[in-house]
Amino acid sequence: MNILGIIPARGGSKGIPLKNLQKVAGKPLIEYTISSAKNSKKISRLIVSTDNEKIANVSKKLGAEVPFLRPKKFATDKSSQLDVIKHTLDFLKNEENYTPDIITILHPTNPLRKTTKIDKSINMLIKSKADIVLGVVKVKTHPFRSFWNHEGLLKPFKKDFLKFYQRQLYPPLFYPMGDIYTFWYNTYKKYGVIYGPKIKPLFNEKNEIVLDIDNYFDLFLVEKTILELNKLNNKVGKINKIGP
Repeated sequence: MNILGIIPARGGSKGIPLKNLQKVAGKPLIEYTISSAKNSKKISRLIVSTDNEKIANVSKKLGAEVPFLRPKKFATDKSSQLDVIKHTLDFLKNEENYTPDIITILHPTNPLRKTTKIDKSINMLIKSKADIVLGVVKVKTHPFRSFWNHEGLLKPFKKDFLKFYQRQLYPPLFYPMGDIYTFWYNTYKKYGVIYGPKIKPLFNEKNEIVLDIDNYFDLFLVEKTILELNKLNNKVGKINKIGP
């Protein structure tokens, strides 16, 4: 199968300028995702979609393809993930007559994602016959206990919220971790989006650390996590090394 990995990495970011090139434990943030994808036994082609020449040059040096610079209209704060996917797939189809069987989207803001998880998502997609495999985590702050702000007053999100007085009474809900979106090309062609009716969850593993980088404090947390876990690994030898 032709399995395409796409790493969306635009240059602009309101929170952190050139976020994808910020150093984390001495390495550019994007290197963690490129490294985990290149070590995959399943991904046959890896492309970084960026509008920034600096990110493009670093990505090429790290072994990823950058066959184009993404147009600015697809690299704004309002640009969607679907815009990135459509532009990439249209480019590959028109310029190279290349069409993948499976696509996996790997955001560089999730640097702790392991190669084994990427390959697991691909295996799950093939074996389950789902339309997409989505990395998810169980919500901690449940919406049943949330409120709307309506004209300066709080209105319950759920009218019968009082009956959910114990956390154990909440129905389990999950939200996308943002680390892995693995789907069939045919799903995208059929529905015009990456989601079909059959969405297979890829739950976070026990003791898996989930950190998505949005601001400088997140950068600090990720760096400390990587350094301390690798230090512990060197000491006891029972933890997989994090990072390239």
